[in-house]
Order: sequence, then structure tokens, then C-alpha cells
Amino acid sequence: MKKAVIITVILALVVGGGVLWKIRENRLAAKAAYLEAKATEGQAYNKGFTPSKTPSKYDVGPVDAGEILELVNIERARIGVAPLTNDENIHMSAQLKSDDMLAKGYKQHNIPGTDNWYSSEMANLMSKAGCHTVSENFYWADFESTSRDAFNWWMNSEPHRKAIQNPDYTKIGLGVSRSSDNSKTYAVQHFCISR
Repeated sequence: MKKAVIITVILALVVGGGVLWKIRENRLAAKAAYLEAKATEGQAYNKGFTPSKTPSKYDVGPVDAGEILELVNIERARIGVAPLTNDENIHMSAQLKSDDMLAKGYKQHNIPGTDNWYSSEMANLMSKAGCHTVSENFYWADFESTSRDAFNWWMNSEPHRKAIQNPDYTKIGLGVSRSSDNSKTYAVQHFCISR
């Protein structure tokens, strides 16, 4: 009888230990899945968007303002929002900003030494375009990058994605500046709600 009790206790410990091991395994798997989901959060661009797996013109060559505009308008069409129109004055404003960012090497909205996103020249160009509300997205890379790299970077950031998808914006200007060896890239989007 003593032998049967000892065998039963040993079996219970072995089976119980196996169950505990399985629970621990499941917890570790759940934690790994959670950490992976957190690491890739936002990469699906919200609500069902799937990035293309076939390389296209957006995936090769340097960042291009026209390609970014196409990607922005493809995204807006995907969610049922009217396309943005490229405005020459807003384009010049965005180009001035990307040129300034490259020349001075800053990675922030405010122009160094000021509390402003826009120089007076940029603000005048936005006003000439009829903008009463404006905003800005910028991208930088310390490597040779593509239009898709810039677009994906914006889409993986909620505030930048919201600007791209905002139905209130009607006009856009895009500026792209690169170092002579293409090792540094700055891209700027200026958005406009016109009067």
C-alpha cells in the first residue's frame, strides 16, 4: 500500500510538473507573441493595409517627390479620401525646408534658433497658395533610401499617417534634398487646407 501511495505521489508530481511546464511554455509563447506585436505595431498601416511584396519604381532609386505624391494619393484612395493636388507654392515651401534641413543637419520641425516651423519665405508661399491651416511631415535617412522607405516611415507613425489620410487637406507640396553621395536624404511634406 505504501508503494502504491509513493508511486501515485510520484506520478502526480511528474504529471503535475508536466502541466506546470506546459503552462510556463504557453506563457512564454504568449509573451513572445505580445512582444513581437508591440515591435511591429503600426506596421500594418492600420485596418487591413498590406504592403506590396513586388518591387516597383517606389522601391528603387532615390526618394522622389512625384512618387511620394503618388503613394500618398494611392493611400487616400484606399480609404476613400479625395486625392491631394500638388501646389507649386507649397512645393517651393517644402523644398526650402528640406534644403534647410540638409544644409543645417537638423531633424525637428522648428528651424534651429527659432520657435517656427516655417521661415517667413515659406509662410508667404503657403499664404500665396491660399492655405489657412498647414502642417508638416518630414523624413530623414542616413542611408540611400527610396520613396517607399519615406512613405512607410510616415505610415508607421500615427500622427504622420493621420496627416496623409486627413480628408480636410486638399493641397500638398513635397521637397526632397539629398547629399551629393546620396548618403543623407531629407523629405518634407507640407499640407494645406485652403480658404
